[in-house]
Amino acid sequence: MRKHWILGASAIILASSVMACGKKQDTATTAAGSEKAAESTAAQAEKSDYVFVKMTVPYADFYYGELKDIAPEEGKDLKAQLDAEDKVTKDGFRETGMYDSASSPTKEKVEKFVMADGAVEGEGSVYRGIKHVNVAIPKSLYEDAKKALEEKKESKNALLTLMGAIESEVSTEPKEYKVLNSDGTLSKTQGTTNEAKDTEADITTTSSYGNYEIEVSGLDIDSEIVQAAILETKDGAKYGLKHEDNIWTKPEELAFSAVAFEDTNHKAQKEFKRFEDIQDKDIVKITYFLMDEDDVEVPVNLHVKKIAPAEYKVSGDEKVSYSPEGTKVNYQLSTGEDSYALGKIISRKSEVKGEVNTDTAGVLVLPKEMTPGKYQLVFSNDKLTDVSFKVLVESGLKAEDFHFENNTLSLSENADQLTIANYIASTSSATIGEQEFKGGAGRRFGKNIFNEDGSVNTEASYKKDGQEVKYFDGPGTYPVTIKADGYPEVKFEVVVQ
Repeated sequence: MRKHWILGASAIILASSVMACGKKQDTATTAAGSEKAAESTAAQAEKSDYVFVKMTVPYADFYYGELKDIAPEEGKDLKAQLDAEDKVTKDGFRETGMYDSASSPTKEKVEKFVMADGAVEGEGSVYRGIKHVNVAIPKSLYEDAKKALEEKKESKNALLTLMGAIESEVSTEPKEYKVLNSDGTLSKTQGTTNEAKDTEADITTTSSYGNYEIEVSGLDIDSEIVQAAILETKDGAKYGLKHEDNIWTKPEELAFSAVAFEDTNHKAQKEFKRFEDIQDKDIVKITYFLMDEDDVEVPVNLHVKKIAPAEYKVSGDEKVSYSPEGTKVNYQLSTGEDSYALGKIISRKSEVKGEVNTDTAGVLVLPKEMTPGKYQLVFSNDKLTDVSFKVLVESGLKAEDFHFENNTLSLSENADQLTIANYIASTSSATIGEQEFKGGAGRRFGKNIFNEDGSVNTEASYKKDGQEVKYFDGPGTYPVTIKADGYPEVKFEVVVQ
């Protein structure tokens, strides 16, 4: 049987003054109403029987209450059940790939996930759970568990571990909170959940970060207060999400895997065990849990396609030359008896619109508007996940075709009628001196520092850690190197007076 004990007993001692909190609040009566506003005076008085705290909670304990629909324990004279079985462990929530810690080979995003209990470990990082979770603890249980900590007792469940993870007291009843039960479980979140309005959701199976990626447009929530998220399917099943593995710094973007998957960009194996049975289901709801705010529920209608057999694939030209008359790309589908057809084309993380000629079997003709760059050609089936391949459309230009004078970049006339505007829209990475811009910063670089005519905006800036930072910080000469898919590397010097 797993033993739970805590070294941080001092945290609970610091919270002893919280016994005075949880006083009866004035009854709110608004037009919209809420669960708390509707409570009777007697129910409000019961809140004074709780100690409210903020706590760091492991994913397993947080999601157990939500997925198992755990109710707050009733009774005023509750004692710590130190010998009670650890239900969270018994039901497999602490197993690898379920709701244990999530690891990442990168460490750059630890500080950006404000609500995650994350830490740098070597060259990577680990995410153990959720910080600043509001928790209500019955006063009698609080006192009994505090005494057990002082006496250095152990518990077979997580009760004392959670008590020792208290961060601070909360002087008033929070908008949302969990309740700590005497058996060491946390209840489902108590509070109000509001339905998001004017949102649209899309699911794709061609993500670089998992078998499936969801994007919710029109979602208006602060990324810095997102503590957790749950996917719910039509059959009532629920799936909890973890920071970095599923929840990104932009909460409207989520990813998950149902079979083994490697994020090749970061050389990271993604977790999939808890999602194995989600294939062929319909996701109907996404719930975001927000710190100190009403939670948000997003109604969706997303079908999770079955994973295509491993041998299913599409291959094609790796490189082709751009032609304004239509760029030909050869391909070969290997999908058994299942029929696949071109579904969409993606470039620079976004779907590219355009009329593609598919009249000839095994040949796609891209329109003039699909200028040099890297494209992902996605073939779809109604029931199975997509297959795709990438092709680099090359410009055929050379570095000497580009000219830089008076802080303006220009392109010589060429047979394919490519313009400097085409190039500016295609940047993939860049450097200014020793400062490197890659990923999204690299893709935005061209449009950020250039005006439409190719002249450099020496006052241009970008956002870093919420602050506006100038690309060119004061007078001087700045060496610039730009890379763009399908184009030669271009170097020049910007002079700022």
